[in-house]
Amino acid sequence: MQDPSRPLAEPGSDALDSRLDALPVIEPIKAANFPCWLMRIISTVVRAEVDRRMEPLGLTQAQWIPVLRLGSGEAQTAADLARSTMQTPGAMTRLIDRLVDKGIIERERSSDDRRVVHLRLTAEGMQAAAQVPDIVKSVNQAALSPLSPEELVQFQGYLRRIYQALPQTMGQALNLPDGVGGCAMAADEPEH
Repeated sequence: MQDPSRPLAEPGSDALDSRLDALPVIEPIKAANFPCWLMRIISTVVRAEVDRRMEPLGLTQAQWIPVLRLGSGEAQTAADLARSTMQTPGAMTRLIDRLVDKGIIERERSSDDRRVVHLRLTAEGMQAAAQVPDIVKSVNQAALSPLSPEELVQFQGYLRRIYQALPQTMGQALNLPDGVGGCAMAADEPEH
């Protein structure tokens, strides 16, 4: 039996060299060579900066998007929020519970249908929601500042084409929301 504390072959031995020669050569991957990976890295950095700026409002990434959707009237129920943020109803209910505990959201049963629970922002929630767009826009502007206005329009056009083609290019039915990261995908008006 092989002693587990000893390597299978000594460095520089023929046995190790022949094993290494048998392994496939693995090409290193660099983010700069893969646009989707690079977009992910940029997105992660931008998201971290938005989160940092949301701290005074007491909102996380998962929380400020539903707060914004409620404040703008894009959603009124937990089901609306779950669909628009691509979350499960259970996860959205837990998130809403936390926002209720923070005093940001309140629940109200529908007078027409007792099964329906409407959500609305409290006064504190409205104050927070009113600040969210400016925070997101300022981080977005800073991240995109190296692009000229013309380059920005072109870049957004490319991203929209990729986003809209995803169901076909990925070969599956994707349930994509109308907006990305809580922002509507208006085709005619670039947001920067």
